Amino acid sequence: MAEIKSVQISLDKNICEVLWKDDHVSRFHARWLRYNCKCTICKPPFPNVYTVDVLQLPDTLKIDEAHTSNNGNKLCTKYDGEVLPDHESRHEADWLRAKCYCDGCLETKIEQRDVIGRNMKNNGKRRDIPTMEYKEIVDDHDRGLFKMMNNLVENGFCLVKKVPIEKGMVVKMAKKIGFIEPSAYGEMFDVFVKDSENEAYTNHLLPFHQDQPTYESAPGVQMLHAIRFDDCITGGESKLVDMFEAVEVLRSELPHHFKTLTEVPVLYDTIDLNGSVPKFLENQKYHINIDYFGKIVEVNWQPGTNAAPQVREGDVDRYYEAYRALLRIIRRPEMQFRFKMDCGDLLAFNNRRMLHARESYNENGGKRHLQGTYLKLEDLKSKYVTLAHQLNILVVPPKVGNRSSF
Repeated sequence: MAEIKSVQISLDKNICEVLWKDDHVSRFHARWLRYNCKCTICKPPFPNVYTVDVLQLPDTLKIDEAHTSNNGNKLCTKYDGEVLPDHESRHEADWLRAKCYCDGCLETKIEQRDVIGRNMKNNGKRRDIPTMEYKEIVDDHDRGLFKMMNNLVENGFCLVKKVPIEKGMVVKMAKKIGFIEPSAYGEMFDVFVKDSENEAYTNHLLPFHQDQPTYESAPGVQMLHAIRFDDCITGGESKLVDMFEAVEVLRSELPHHFKTLTEVPVLYDTIDLNGSVPKFLENQKYHINIDYFGKIVEVNWQPGTNAAPQVREGDVDRYYEAYRALLRIIRRPEMQFRFKMDCGDLLAFNNRRMLHARESYNENGGKRHLQGTYLKLEDLKSKYVTLAHQLNILVVPPKVGNRSSF
């Protein structure tokens, strides 16, 4: 439990300096404290309602008074220019310490949440397939489900063996985590050889890609359930690459190309005005997005929907040079997870982090039939944190690849 040892107001009355019992020092700005007041007037007990109208407060807010209460477990502050009669801002010490925004605390919080980077360091060149059995979810639903989600969060994917071979089972599994994220293909899609405009519905090789970056937010979690994968089929192996790892390798080996892919965007499009499901989807994105803190928070890669770049003339060649450099890294055998699905296998993976691919295959009189669906990354993160809380498992809210270190 955090405890405040002493407080001090700066000479310009803009900062309240808090000395903690462990001698850590936090510096909170007047506006930050007032705008984030936690008293019952400013912050009612029900969520998502905040009654502070910041424009009613003066442009320059000054701290008049600061003191502790409840044996150092609460900070109380008053301000010059306060608009509420007799108002005093109050902040619990635990909350305040958790929200300290000194450089050291910010870096610590970002590192604690970065399960992606931590997983890459811990696993190194190992390419073990995180695997579990469906029976683990049946025997202890919550702990089994948490194990699957923990693999998704930390490793980026999880292979669940011996899932019942029932049509629509992939949707039932997905709904254990959150709501289905519909796409142009509906709530669920079937992947098998058929007459279609989509190459996924052939037996051809599919190169490494993420699904549907043409959308403003590409699908977060993808699940694929093998309801049929006959033994006579040759080929058809699945492959995955952690795109966050690939771009970190690019940053380490060829930083100028890394910089290019954060500055020069790619245009994705899926345009088919006369197809069975007419589509006009286009979106310009960066292959690599870095945030305010300089951390990689989003990656985008789908060669199948790359359109002709619409960028300035001077950026064309450097874009293609950087694109080719990253593609070479993605294709390195040591970057790849490789396995062949069995009938009943369910593969769940973070579509915003993991590239997936498929080797070409011959059916030889048999059939390969997968059913798939999508979930939002935010729903995975929410279910992961809330279920951990219910199970008394200590977790830090994780970075998941949805454009945020938080």
